[in-house]
Amino acid sequence: MNLLLLRCPNCGNALTPGDDDLIVACSQCGTGVELADEGLRPIEVKYAATSAKVDIWRPWWVFTGQVEITLRETQSGNQRAEALQFWAQVKHFYIPAWELSLQAVRDESLALLQRSLQLQAVSRPAGARLAPVVVSVSDARKLLEYLVLTVEAGRKDWLKDLQFTASVGLPELWALGS
Repeated sequence: MNLLLLRCPNCGNALTPGDDDLIVACSQCGTGVELADEGLRPIEVKYAATSAKVDIWRPWWVFTGQVEITLRETQSGNQRAEALQFWAQVKHFYIPAWELSLQAVRDESLALLQRSLQLQAVSRPAGARLAPVVVSVSDARKLLEYLVLTVEAGRKDWLKDLQFTASVGLPELWALGS
C-alpha cells in the first residue's frame, strides 16, 4: 500500500478527491492532477470558450481520429456507402469523463459527434470548478467504440455484423460549461 501526500504539485494546496476520482483540479490554482498508483501527475485541462456564466465545468475526453469500416453486413438495404462517407473525415469524439448513465453518455456523445463541434481553448476562468473525472482513458476508448456501434446500428438497414478500426490518438481532457 502506498500513501500519497495529496497536495497540488504546482502550488502545494491540499487536494480533496472523492473515492472514485481519477483526476481532480486544484481549487486554488486550477492545475489538473491525475491520481495514479505511482503518485500524483499534473495533467493539462483545457477550458472551452463559452458565452454563458458557468458554475460547474464538466470534463470530457476528446479523441481525434478516423474510423475505418472493414466489414458491414446487413439483413437488407445495406447503407455501407453512407457509412463510409460519414467516417471518411477526421472526427472529434467527445466522451463524458464524469459519472453518467450509459444512455446519457450515448446521447451526449452522439449530439456532439453529429454537430462536429470545434472547441476553442481559453485560459482557466477565475473560480472555475471542475466536476470529478471518474472515467479512465481506457474506459473512454471503450465508450468511443460503443459510440461507433451506436451510430451504425442506428442506420435503417438491419445491421447484422460490423467490424471496424478506430484510429485515434491520445485524448485531451477538456472542460465544458454546463
